[in-house]
Amino acid sequence: MDSHLTSKRAVSRQRETDPDRHFLIYCDESGVDGKRLQGFGSLWITYERRGDFQKIWQNLHEKYYAPSEVKWKKVTKKTYPFFEALIDEFFSRNWLMFHCLILSKEEVDLSFHENDWDLARRKHFTGMLANKIKRFARPGKHYRIRVDPIHSRYSKADETAEIILKNIMEKEPSLRGQDIIHSLITVDSKESPGVQLSDLLLGAVMAARHREISAEHKHRLVEHIAGYLGWDDLETDTMPGAKKFNIWRFWDPTSGKPRPEITRRRTATP
Repeated sequence: MDSHLTSKRAVSRQRETDPDRHFLIYCDESGVDGKRLQGFGSLWITYERRGDFQKIWQNLHEKYYAPSEVKWKKVTKKTYPFFEALIDEFFSRNWLMFHCLILSKEEVDLSFHENDWDLARRKHFTGMLANKIKRFARPGKHYRIRVDPIHSRYSKADETAEIILKNIMEKEPSLRGQDIIHSLITVDSKESPGVQLSDLLLGAVMAARHREISAEHKHRLVEHIAGYLGWDDLETDTMPGAKKFNIWRFWDPTSGKPRPEITRRRTATP
């Protein structure tokens, strides 16, 4: 038999049995200071490319003037070239994704959450991760989740989220016994480039919705991000299947209230 054909079949069999990709998921939250909207962001990095991400991060810091900690609040005229280059790198890498959930306290029925907003927030955060992971999960794939300290009066919020996530995955017939959730660990954002990039992207989405951007350089960065999506702004959400950049605006269809914003059916990225 032709050796080239044999090799191709071997590769094909390997692709059928091997996991597509493992993921590192870095999470951050915004709006905990009482603003109209709150949000949870998640940056997804293919686990096998984590070293490449660190190299990109280091190269950008060597080439441009960067703040000591990368976050939305640190976008200034002086740091703008760094942030623009960082956004370019994000959108040029198919192994990087960003998914977020945005919600308003006024739109959440607390009767489903023991009339406790703290509990409701934690459940929405965990629900976002469960929803997104189930879309990608398959036997043999593992997810390592790293979170900025969860804003909660409950000191073990991260441990609870990990237990709940694992239980949710165990209820999926095809995922039972697969240890899909490898770990969920709290990290210091100052030491975590993944959390910092999640903060930046979530911050841009949230600031656009609050319409609180006064600095010209922040307007430019929002427009730069929106341009990659084929949009003029960041004030709408995406279809659920958008993979590269996904904005999920919470809405309870049983509330009788109209959707809080329109959904753009297409983006320039998948």
